[in-house]
Amino acid sequence: MNLNRTIIAVLLVIAVLAAAIPAATAAGIPDNLSPGFTFSKNFYDVYGKPNLIASIVGDAKFNRGDEVTLTIDLINRGVVLGFESDRMPDDDEEIDLARMELGYELQQVNAIGITAMLVSPEGIPIEVKSGPQQAGSIKGDKGARKTARFNIEIDENAPAGTYLLILATSYMYQKNAQVSGNVSDSRTDVNLWYDTLNQTQTLYITVEKLADFEITNVSSDLRAGEDDRVLSITYLNTGEETATDAVARISVTDPFSSTDDQAYLGALAPGESVTGIFVLDTDSGAAIKSYGIDTEIRFTDSTGESEISESMTATVTIAPLIPTSAKVKPYILPAVLLLLLVLVATGVRYYLTNVAGKRNAPRTDEQDD
Repeated sequence: MNLNRTIIAVLLVIAVLAAAIPAATAAGIPDNLSPGFTFSKNFYDVYGKPNLIASIVGDAKFNRGDEVTLTIDLINRGVVLGFESDRMPDDDEEIDLARMELGYELQQVNAIGITAMLVSPEGIPIEVKSGPQQAGSIKGDKGARKTARFNIEIDENAPAGTYLLILATSYMYQKNAQVSGNVSDSRTDVNLWYDTLNQTQTLYITVEKLADFEITNVSSDLRAGEDDRVLSITYLNTGEETATDAVARISVTDPFSSTDDQAYLGALAPGESVTGIFVLDTDSGAAIKSYGIDTEIRFTDSTGESEISESMTATVTIAPLIPTSAKVKPYILPAVLLLLLVLVATGVRYYLTNVAGKRNAPRTDEQDD
């Protein structure tokens, strides 16, 4: 189904390109041929057409989320495959005309008024942001070239892999030529017949494997006016590549400050999670609401290059400052109970030592006989 839709889309593109051929070029097609113009009296029939070969200039490997300009090289590999004499000249004048006609006939491998359009097939996570581009004309038989540029954007969630883009081109080429008149007197009439040629080609770009991250959990005990409070952020590697030597960093602004804004995460394989611990101070005048704290991860990829992830946002909430009385209140009852226990223990000890001890002491009765 997707293939059929892509084919239909390409056909529509070709129709658009054919309509977009500059009017000045289209005007070269003779609606009413000059008197005496007839293909049966051509001196030569030449075989060959333009043949545009497209290729991406430079590296065609990109990362998800990239917005880049693709430079596409268009080379005309059209060659004259051969020619044959349609009829022999009758005299010296026709010999000159035949020679002149052959010069024109050999130009039929030239691509004239090229219009190019880059198309992303359905289901491909790449958006082509540029419309049809005019590439001018390219002579054939010598490998002449021109370039066309297209802006593309790769989806941030594009899986790693190779994706195809379709380049559709439409242009004019000279289909036939006839000359008449007198060459020696510089009185000649040249009639040129043009036709439209459409081509489609596939180009491939690669979205490279890359570690990517998202936040799966945030926990904190941040309170207004309190220092050294813990912020925990859990990161998940959603990419296709292991990130090594990963270090998470947070960027804090008022009402937060931190002297411990980095956390070493180590190696994260695809699908693996790890939690980074940070320590924050919060201003006493901080509003009681939710805040966004930006965070990113610096890591080393499989090629040994240092990379930085896309910025992520961890949402935290500041709790109200707890008054001193409220902080002390939970400890009042235990303290009173402890004090009572101490007093009771002291009283018991005093009783046992001073009262009960005296009662149990032996008496000495001194009686005089």
